[in-house]
Amino acid sequence: MMHLILADSELELVPQAIQGHPAIVKHAKMRKKKPSRILLDSTYHHQAIRSKYAAEAERRGRPDIVHFFLMNAQESLLNYEGKLRVYVHTRNNDVIRISPETRLPKSYNRFVGLMEHVFQNKYVPDKENPLLTLEKMSLRALVDEIGNKAVVLSEKGKKVNLKEYDIPEDITFIIGGFPSGDFLSNVNFADEIVSIYDGTLMAWVAAYEVIARYENLYL
Repeated sequence: MMHLILADSELELVPQAIQGHPAIVKHAKMRKKKPSRILLDSTYHHQAIRSKYAAEAERRGRPDIVHFFLMNAQESLLNYEGKLRVYVHTRNNDVIRISPETRLPKSYNRFVGLMEHVFQNKYVPDKENPLLTLEKMSLRALVDEIGNKAVVLSEKGKKVNLKEYDIPEDITFIIGGFPSGDFLSNVNFADEIVSIYDGTLMAWVAAYEVIARYENLYL
């Protein structure tokens, strides 16, 4: 079984410090929701982010990365065959567990609404039949719970040829869920930190590459 974690992803509700910013208020009003109940999204909230979090303005508010990543993972042959488990870990140490049966909306706007529902209710569709569940948990705690060999994908890691890299059947790959910068969480506990390409890969591309390699080995 492969476990795939999107770590330190930039998925969060609008922080309290900027809920009163005009850009946030306007967008929330348009969506007929309270500012505290909408996802932070740099497409609409860049000015608000910059006003309070200037050093992270190019990083925060990226639900789109999570959307692309999950679409790639959940629609993979590996997931259809029941050999993949997927998790989204956020900058605020929220962990969303994705059931293998989950088929996510292809529409980005519907995906955003789904994630907002998860943050508000902790379960989708409900506690008795959850497809998505949210809980507070650090990246380290999640990896320890899974218990597999843990491998971080990072351009700063040891360069490996993925076609020759030894991938055991029980493995956890950790991929950064942010557009730039480095992990916020300490990832030095991992068994290995490796690079599979001479450059930066988007999270969903990295996910596709390791899923395809695992499929070649074990499907």
